[in-house]
Amino acid sequence: MGSDRDDAGLELVRAFARKPNAPLFVLATAFKEHALEAFELGVVDYLLKPFTDERVEQCLRRVMARRPPRAAAASPGKGKIVARKKKGLVFLRPDEVWAFEAADRLTFVHTRRGRFDLDLSLSAIEGAFGRGLLRVHRNWLVNPEHVRELVRDAGDELLVGGENEGEGVRVPVARERAQAVRETLLADATGLRRA
Repeated sequence: MGSDRDDAGLELVRAFARKPNAPLFVLATAFKEHALEAFELGVVDYLLKPFTDERVEQCLRRVMARRPPRAAAASPGKGKIVARKKKGLVFLRPDEVWAFEAADRLTFVHTRRGRFDLDLSLSAIEGAFGRGLLRVHRNWLVNPEHVRELVRDAGDELLVGGENEGEGVRVPVARERAQAVRETLLADATGLRRA
């Protein structure tokens, strides 16, 4: 929240700070006088103008780290995903899901058991799973737990799911999302030096 008044944003933080389920706040201001009080009230970050792109990225990482997980992402074993299988229904556990794909006005779920039709949009799925899925392309959401390979050729591509050679699904990574996807996948991995 930005403001040109010295304490306008801080007034809002004071109003919500002690309430249950208070939102996360970031104050962006040219005034440094209230930084200590802001942090005592629990703001996630206090950006002093002018700020750099790197500083904003650092702030966003802090917000993501403090954001509470959504119910579906926090308890992936609870609830089932219902998809269509020919003339019947298939019930899938969220942890079985490799990826979701939007194609030809339809949505599909990819798993070890196959590819099935869904009646949900990718946006609805993303809302239900929260941080449990990674948006890698406008037409693809992937479960990072099932990513096996990141192939960098003409464009980035992920191999998701499968346990043997030739299994799984190849997922394109949008050029504008490639750096964020790589950083997310490497965040919980060891073995490579990072620049």
